[in-house]
Amino acid sequence: MKNLVFSILFLIIGLTLFLVPVNVLAQNQALDQQNLENKVTIKFWEADEAKIDEEILDPLIKKFEENNPQITVERTHAGTVEDLRQNTQTAFMGGQGPDLVLSPFDHIGPFSIMGIAQPLDNLASNELKNKFIKSALPGMSLNGNLYGIPLTMGNHLMLMYNKKMVKNAPTTWSELIKIAQAQTIDRNGDGLNDQYGLAYNLNEPFWWVAFQGGLGGWVFDSNYQPTLNTKATVAALQFVHDLKYKYKIVPKESDDQLADSLFKEGNVAFIINGDWALDSYRNNENIELGVAPIPKFEATNKFGQPMTSGKGFIMLTDLNQEKQIAVLKFIDFMTNIAAQELFVNNNFLPSNSAAYQLPQIQNDPIMLGSAQQLRNGRAMPVIPEMRGIWDAIRPALQSVMSNDLSPKAAAKQMQQAAEENIKGMR
Repeated sequence: MKNLVFSILFLIIGLTLFLVPVNVLAQNQALDQQNLENKVTIKFWEADEAKIDEEILDPLIKKFEENNPQITVERTHAGTVEDLRQNTQTAFMGGQGPDLVLSPFDHIGPFSIMGIAQPLDNLASNELKNKFIKSALPGMSLNGNLYGIPLTMGNHLMLMYNKKMVKNAPTTWSELIKIAQAQTIDRNGDGLNDQYGLAYNLNEPFWWVAFQGGLGGWVFDSNYQPTLNTKATVAALQFVHDLKYKYKIVPKESDDQLADSLFKEGNVAFIINGDWALDSYRNNENIELGVAPIPKFEATNKFGQPMTSGKGFIMLTDLNQEKQIAVLKFIDFMTNIAAQELFVNNNFLPSNSAAYQLPQIQNDPIMLGSAQQLRNGRAMPVIPEMRGIWDAIRPALQSVMSNDLSPKAAAKQMQQAAEENIKGMR
């Protein structure tokens, strides 16, 4: 009797599963792994240069459509990056606009707040989400939700050096300081240095956070509360102060423009600058360019940790399931190695971890050095309150670098200002 009851129960369960529609059974399957029943058109907006559109995006879209004949991708150039953000917001509020945008990571902030960006945590497969480098997905995440899929990575600082002055990159700050002191020279004896060991934008927070990160600090805690009044912040402020006043290896008033000019003239051995400057240095007759990670800090045994960013795909909300499936298939295609190789060929670093083994990266010392630094970086928070952090750091950092404020007092001032700024923004 007992066995008969179990048999009946199993029969009922089996019949129930048989009668459930296939699309219901597939709800637990990630959308990028599902098939389409109907033809779908994706409205895709971007703000890239014409060269990228014509040489990378359009050929890839054509190939994707050949592989997926049921999907059409309509690419629209939306103008500048700012135009893309504003036009997407305006169109969305009017009930129209794109299904997918290719945006800088920091668009996640306003798009998520306005309800424009579709959370992807439960839509994308683990296979899709697991193919990226460490800092990629966090760069498009906010408050524990994934709002985009990264395509290219970058916007990061690194150590660049002139091989005409220095043959090999130092791996620690002690080594760099020693070499830089020997390269800081007053050629004519007038008391003013004509050549420097190191130059970078001394008073800009974006540069300073690479020191703070390398010394174990960060700007936010897990709840996005500012964390600037810390031992790491004090140590980082003291470190950059010492580069100027103790070791005397940097220009006294060095901004981005001065550092860039000195390096291009062949009057600086090392510069800390971003990937945006690589082409201009690579083609300069005064420079034999070398690229390496910002050196290790002996106190933490950590390399300099600049913030990283990039561009990625953001799916808009309110799309039907078939459009979501089509969009995720397109994103998966664009982030596979074959597609990523086209971006690498144009000197973009990829988001796909496996793409870093491409010979275009491994056999190019400049690309390889940039890639190594990127791996040491940390994703810039896309929360809009980052503006409050930058505005809090800048005046206190300037006061330290002008010798008007102690590092300890500056850290306290930064924290107080950041809390006030963010409170006002919220």
